Amino acid sequence: MDRHLGAGALVLAVSLGIPGAEKTPPGAVALFAWAVGQVLEAFPGARLLHSCSDALGPFALFAAPASPAEAKARCVGIEASCPAARLVDLDVYSPRGASIDRASLQLPPRTCLCCEQPARECICLGRHGFPEIVARARALLAGLGS
Repeated sequence: MDRHLGAGALVLAVSLGIPGAEKTPPGAVALFAWAVGQVLEAFPGARLLHSCSDALGPFALFAAPASPAEAKARCVGIEASCPAARLVDLDVYSPRGASIDRASLQLPPRTCLCCEQPARECICLGRHGFPEIVARARALLAGLGS
């Protein structure tokens, strides 16, 4: 256990899943700020460990006191709370560093940006062209009013 996290703390990673070469198109910064605010509201006592922006866009890491299953459930709720939140990626890591995924909690997989089918299925089957996926993400960001 890393002494900087605190006893029983888990790590929350906040990022955006923006398809296309441009990772911070109009609306992305506002969406990221909204996501960070939602995490801070959902996890009282969360502590920022690191925040940065790289080639994939902005990200932040938080230490939070919560059980891994409860944390993942809260994160899934945030990711489903509004249409643009579909572009938010909230990952949960146990105090030992294990990733807590939806399947381990019997939660349904994320849906595709373009339809209601599981995203991984659409990706594997190539149901949607890349321009359609990028356009859908831009439309979701445009819906933020930025």
